[in-house]
Amino acid sequence: MPVRMKKIIFLSLIIALIAGSCNNKPVETTVLGMWTDYALMPNTLKGKVKEMKELNYWAVDKDGKSTKGKLMTRKDLDSIGSTPNLVAYFDDKGTLIKYDNLDGENLIQSFIGTIENGKCVRWDNKVSDSSTYYAIPEYDNLGYLVGAKVYRPSKDTLLNTYIFSHDNKGNITRFEYFNYKNQKTGYHVCSLDEKGNYIEAKYFNKADSLRNTMTNTYDEKGNLIKQQTFVEKTKSTTIWDYKDLKLDDHGNVIEYLTDIENGKYKVFVERSFIYY
Repeated sequence: MPVRMKKIIFLSLIIALIAGSCNNKPVETTVLGMWTDYALMPNTLKGKVKEMKELNYWAVDKDGKSTKGKLMTRKDLDSIGSTPNLVAYFDDKGTLIKYDNLDGENLIQSFIGTIENGKCVRWDNKVSDSSTYYAIPEYDNLGYLVGAKVYRPSKDTLLNTYIFSHDNKGNITRFEYFNYKNQKTGYHVCSLDEKGNYIEAKYFNKADSLRNTMTNTYDEKGNLIKQQTFVEKTKSTTIWDYKDLKLDDHGNVIEYLTDIENGKYKVFVERSFIYY
C-alpha cells in the first residue's frame, strides 16, 4: 500500500496504465509499476507472476504482535491517503494485461489492455462493463513509450495528453501532463539509484513550482521499507514505515505492517501470488 497523493494519483495511474505493457522480452522478474498505483514506486517481483492480489486490513494488536483485523474499504483507504485494494494480471512475458481496483474485495473498476506484438496499443477503463475512457500509447522508433492520448469513448473526445522522457536504460524519468487544450497542467521528475529503484519523485505544477517530494528507501533485497512525502505548502512531512516483511519461496513480500506517522495508523497488508 503505497502513499496515494490524491490530487495527482489519477494522472499517475493513467500513465502507469499506459506504460506498463512496453516490454516483450522474456523475464525472470515482473514489474508492478506502470499502469498501476505503483507508477512512482515500482515493485520488482521475483519470478514469472501471473496474478498478484493486494488486500489491506486495519492492524490489531494481539499478544504483543500486530495482525490483520477488519478488511479496509475504499473509503477507509482514501481517508489515510492510501492506494486501493487491487489485483494485477500479467502475461508470461511480464506484460501487464489487466488491473482491477477493489472496494474491500468487490470490483470497482478495471483497466484492460489490448496487446499486439508484445505492445500495448490501447488501454480501456471500464466500470460495470462500460468504458469511461481509453488511452492510446505512442512509441518512438526504438520501441520506447514517449507519450499517450486519453479519450472519452462516446465521441472520441480528447481529454489529456502525456509526454514521457527516459534515461539511457529506458526508465521513465519525467512525466508531463497536458489538458485537452494542450496546456501543461504539471509534471513529475523521478530519480533512480544504481540498482534501478525509484528513490525520489518530485511533482511540479503548471507554473513549474515544486509542490511535493516523495522519497523511497529500500532494504538490501530491493524491498520498499520507508516512504517520506514532503509538502512544500505546509512544510510538513508524512512518514510511512513498512515493517515485519514476510516473504514467499520466490522472495516476494506476502505480508507486512504499514506504520503511518509513528503509529497514528497501522495497516496490515497481505499479498497473494499465482505464478506461471
